[in-house]
Formats: sequence, structure tokens, C-alpha cells
Amino acid sequence: MPPKSRLREALKRVIFGPQNFAQQCPLGMRDPQSEIIVRLWGLGGALDVTHRHMMACGFPFTIGIALDEELAAKSHESKSLSLSFEERDGHRRLLGKIALRAAAQFPAGNEKLCLFQPRSYSNYCLPKPWLWSRYLYYARSRSSPQTAEMALTLREVHSMSVFYICPRPVVLATVAERNAGNVFPMNLMGAIDEDYFSFALNATRPVTSVVESIGRIALSSIPLEQASLTMALGKNHRAGYVPWGDLRFETKKSTLFGAPVPAFATRVREMQIESVREVGSHKLFVARVLRDERYADGAEFFVVHGIYQAYRERSGRFLDSLQSAPGLVAR
Repeated sequence: MPPKSRLREALKRVIFGPQNFAQQCPLGMRDPQSEIIVRLWGLGGALDVTHRHMMACGFPFTIGIALDEELAAKSHESKSLSLSFEERDGHRRLLGKIALRAAAQFPAGNEKLCLFQPRSYSNYCLPKPWLWSRYLYYARSRSSPQTAEMALTLREVHSMSVFYICPRPVVLATVAERNAGNVFPMNLMGAIDEDYFSFALNATRPVTSVVESIGRIALSSIPLEQASLTMALGKNHRAGYVPWGDLRFETKKSTLFGAPVPAFATRVREMQIESVREVGSHKLFVARVLRDERYADGAEFFVVHGIYQAYRERSGRFLDSLQSAPGLVAR
């Protein structure tokens, strides 16, 4: 490459950052993650909701937060709610914020599951020129026919990139009855409290009707080294029932339901579904946790947004990570 071209490329890297624009990056950590703390502001101080919030719907982008009765009532009236995403250790930097507006709430176990949509967003992970270069790249990617399924607004897209600053676990879900069922990856989910859990599935996918019909589910935490296998099972969202013989990995029976779960699972949670609600493009399930068994420790499969992964790389933070995993977050 001629000297002028090398200089031009070097200047572009300084101004716009590295040309690695992956939107979703797998990495390994133990659940529950301890890298990012998520706080809810606007209810009389900072409320730690790190392990009590979830993505409840892909379109429109909706966040669910578990709150008690009193805080839920306040949240419905508050005009100044926001989520902050901060480093738990190190410099404890504020990395992003999402301003919220209340959308709905309903009983979920012993709490209320409150739904919010973004009013605005701020992402502090990278210098602004670097951020905008990535925004432009992602916008060009979204213009392709393959990504036109959900017409998210720019505010929703960029709010989602802030939301995925917090590492999100990816599990393999098993639904089974008699000799039929399905196994598929899932990561739109979160705890309500110690006894209740919530997860969201695209309402148009055949597997969603199967889950609703069977009424129980087993969630298997996955070692990082099984990430590629897990992603390959994404096609099962578009199936109803799948032949157990088609599974290309060893299984064992879950303790309560006898459902086939991966033999390599580090943890299995068996749940009974108690309610289902339609929220935009998704169905939101609330389930009671009946059994929670951990079989092994080690790095489990999580995903973060590529913008936050770029921050991690710049700040020298090191955890096992893989290549980007497009299309895994919002099925």
C-alpha cells in the first residue's frame, strides 16, 4: 500500500475507530454477570435493578422491570425515569443511559412487571465520531431485505445498543410433551424475584405456540464453547415440534419434567408457565421456578453489543470472546 494510502487509513482509524462493526459479540462469564450494574432512577434515588429487568419485546422495543406494588405505582406517574448502565469495578464509568416512559404493568408472581419504552438514549462507550461511524454502518445493514422484519426507529435501535451494554445470557430452552418438543436458543428474559421468571418470544414463530400450549419449560445455561452449536439451533424458532433424533448433541432428562436437556448444561431451571400476554411483536411469559440445579462452574454464553465490546477492548478488559453472532438477540 502506498504511503499516502497508509496515512489515510491510519487517520480513518484515529477518527472513526477500528473497522470492526459487529453488532453482537459473544463472551464468557458466570451467571449472574457482575461486570455491569443497572440502576433505575426517578423513584426517589438509585434502585439496583441489575438482575430484575429484561427486554420484554423487540418491536416496539420494550423493557420490563420487576417492582413492588408501591414502586410500580410511582413508576406509572413519574416523568423522569431512566436506566443507567455503569461499570461495577474499575473506574465505575457511566457507559450509557435510557430515559423511559411507562407503557403498562401487570402482576407477576409477588411483584409487578412494569413495561417501559425509550424516550431518549445516551451512549458513552466510545468517542462520538466512532459511535456515528458504527451507527451509519448498522443503518446500512438494516436497509437489507433480510433485516426489514422489524421496522425499529433509530431511537429504539440505539437504545437497544445501550441496553446490551449489560451482558445478557443465552440459554437453550427445552419444551417437551410425550415424545415431541423443541430445543431453541433464547435471551430475551430475566428474573422477577427468586421464585418467578419472565421471558419473551416472537409471537409469529411456531415455537411460541408450542411453548404456550405445553405450559412448562426447562432453561439450560450453556458453556461458552457450545456457543456455535447454540446459535445453529436458532432455526428451531421457525419450527413447531422437532424430531429428538435431529439433535446433534447428547442429552439427559431434566429432574422434574423429564425433558431432554443438553448433557453439557451448567445449570437447568425448570419452570411452570402461569401467564402469557401479548406485547407488540412478542408474547411475554411469566413462569414460576420449580427447580434450579447447577451442575458445573465456568464461563457461560453471554452476548453484548459490539459498541460495548469495543469499549472493553479499548479499556483492556479481557474475557473469552468469539466472533460476532448476528441475529441471535431478538428472534
